[in-house]
Amino acid sequence: MSIDWTALGEEAVDLLRRYLMIDTTNPPGNEADGATFLAAVLERGGIASEIVESKPGRANLMARLTGDGSLPGIVLHHHIDVVYADRRYWTVDPFGGVIRDGYLYGRGAIDMKSTGIMHLAALLAIKRARVRLKRDLVLLATADEEAGSLYGAQFIADQRRDWLAGAEYAISELGGIEAHAGFKAPLGHIVISEKTGLPLALTAKSAPGHGSMPWPDTAPNRLIRALNRLLAAERPLRVLPEVQEYFARLASVLPEDQGAGYDDLQKSLADAAFRARFLTNRLHAAMVRTTFAVTMLKGSEKSNVIPPEASATIDCRMLAGDDPQEIVGWIRRVIDDDRVEVTITGEAKVPNLSPADTELYKALADTLRRRAPGAVVAPEILVAFTDNWVFRRCGLHGYGWSPFIMDEGEWHRVHGNDERLSLENIRAGARAYVEMLLDVAGA
Repeated sequence: MSIDWTALGEEAVDLLRRYLMIDTTNPPGNEADGATFLAAVLERGGIASEIVESKPGRANLMARLTGDGSLPGIVLHHHIDVVYADRRYWTVDPFGGVIRDGYLYGRGAIDMKSTGIMHLAALLAIKRARVRLKRDLVLLATADEEAGSLYGAQFIADQRRDWLAGAEYAISELGGIEAHAGFKAPLGHIVISEKTGLPLALTAKSAPGHGSMPWPDTAPNRLIRALNRLLAAERPLRVLPEVQEYFARLASVLPEDQGAGYDDLQKSLADAAFRARFLTNRLHAAMVRTTFAVTMLKGSEKSNVIPPEASATIDCRMLAGDDPQEIVGWIRRVIDDDRVEVTITGEAKVPNLSPADTELYKALADTLRRRAPGAVVAPEILVAFTDNWVFRRCGLHGYGWSPFIMDEGEWHRVHGNDERLSLENIRAGARAYVEMLLDVAGA
């Protein structure tokens, strides 16, 4: 087997640049444009693909490199859609494919068109090298992850489960390697689960009236008081075993004073001073509790009319083991107002988890250590939601993983301004993906 790694890296840069120039902002998605691009590249590489639309323009693509069937397959998944980019706050065109100072800029550069191109480049390289496989490799590109997965991963699970046939694993977002100046060693992340959403609404009702004559118990006033009580209340903190392992690994790369108390986090959180310091980190706080974010407010249609109803949309994220009905009951007790309704407005997605002792997990960890020698690898429960939740419900072990090395500033560009990925990450990432797949799927 012979692979020109330099040529593969440059090909990956070119493919990602062109992919980022396709605007697949969701809504409306227009994932068909992205799927058509991927299909054309696959066809030139001698790999057949299939595209299915869940509704007009909302396209999903599948391609399969067939192994000898001696082991179950691996689904290499990414979502085609991206979130909105406000051009006023970018220094470059978010869909311009701009390369500047060693970085490729664009919405989706990290989340997650880059992962899709890593999958694509790896399949092309393995196909060209005529590598014999013991596992099928299934490239899967889906729509709508950024708006709930209804037209993408969930559509595949409901309507095209045959695309997942014979697979044991799914690799999706995000994962990666953190490299901070203050770390004693790089920290590798492999996502084994994620918190899941419990969509909630608080609705206050009262009599309407003229804005010139307000009174204390208008619907908006009741809602504001209820929200204040909810946001001031504290749910019990809970450290899952997987979260404890993550913080123990994190402590091993931190300066000693920064990691103190992480070896027994549940015990440490009982100390008021430690708890106050720990919870100032938004990410760490979200890993140990149910969270409530007020994201949408609605009141009157006119500035001088006090409305009969005012509502708030709450983005609640649950930990494994949370009971949706218990959460709703707790909120009702906290807000203590029978004129404010608390309702679940959509499906409560019960968290699920994949083990950290599988053959694939070990291969992913080994690849991170090759990519960043000396790296400490930790299993992670992501505080955001991914399509892997759907794939786990289909019986697959789903992991979030990438071979990219980034600092804290780079990670903060996800869903933010000037999202970018270094050319070095793209080039080295393509090779890392091929080597990982050869380790776990090569015959």
